[in-house]
Amino acid sequence: MKILICDSLEKEVINIFSEIGEVTNVSDNENKEDEISKNILDTEVVVIRSATTITKELINSAKKLKVIARCGVGVDNIDLEQASKNNIYVTNSPNANIISVAELTIGLIISAARNIHISNNSLKAGEWNRQKFTGTELYDKQLGLIGFGKAANEVAKRLSAFGMKIVFYDPYIEESKNEATKVDLDHLMQTSDVISIHVNKTKETENLIDSKLLNMMKKGGIIVNTSRGGIVDEKSLIALVDDKKIIFGGLDVYEKEPPIVDEFFSNSNIVTTPHLGASTKEAQLKAGKQTAENVKDILNGDLSSVIKN
Repeated sequence: MKILICDSLEKEVINIFSEIGEVTNVSDNENKEDEISKNILDTEVVVIRSATTITKELINSAKKLKVIARCGVGVDNIDLEQASKNNIYVTNSPNANIISVAELTIGLIISAARNIHISNNSLKAGEWNRQKFTGTELYDKQLGLIGFGKAANEVAKRLSAFGMKIVFYDPYIEESKNEATKVDLDHLMQTSDVISIHVNKTKETENLIDSKLLNMMKKGGIIVNTSRGGIVDEKSLIALVDDKKIIFGGLDVYEKEPPIVDEFFSNSNIVTTPHLGASTKEAQLKAGKQTAENVKDILNGDLSSVIKN
């Protein structure tokens, strides 16, 4: 059985896949896209992270493909519809990076609230301007969570310890076990001091937080997105931050990755990180191991980890 590894995996995880079949690893290849196109023709299992997109064309060219395995949560980089049509199983590891995403989310929020990122840059530029970087406390403020899945719940647990009031919007969840209050989206945008986004990218959530909703935010509010790019109108967000309507934004994900870093983007006070939500040693290893186990189960007839399209 040929297993094609398209993105970087830990050695321990590669060893597990080597026990399943013959591994072809193109993750570090300079011509990775060409190598994927060539090797996928006779591959039975493809393993990816977020850096590789498995398109309709790739799926149709793969005559032996049985499983597409995503090390991580989001599967918007896989053509699920075509995979289903071609009777190819798709699996992922949705629980592996929950803690890592939650901790990064809180890091972005604190950085925005206390001006850590821009005061760092200012001090290193030789300035000493304490008054310019007066921040805001999180205590007794309202945190609004858009999407209330596992990562959002972890954020809620940790920030409730800061003394924050928690509200959430999620059409698929009726109530919370974390003493969070369900509200509608407009109310959340209008009343929350800090807003954090935790939804998958679908047709329904694409550009969900548009200019209209962003303009509903309280003056001096904070909004961060560690879920998926394309859910927030990035240009409107940057403009509102620059106009001091929103005090700060935090972005770990972008509509286009890597984003176009023009003058408008680079001069903004938005906290930015290069899609680091799952980038901890612990999350990477957990995701790889879980994905490998999923592949083993699927090949043995256990389809409980297969994503239903």
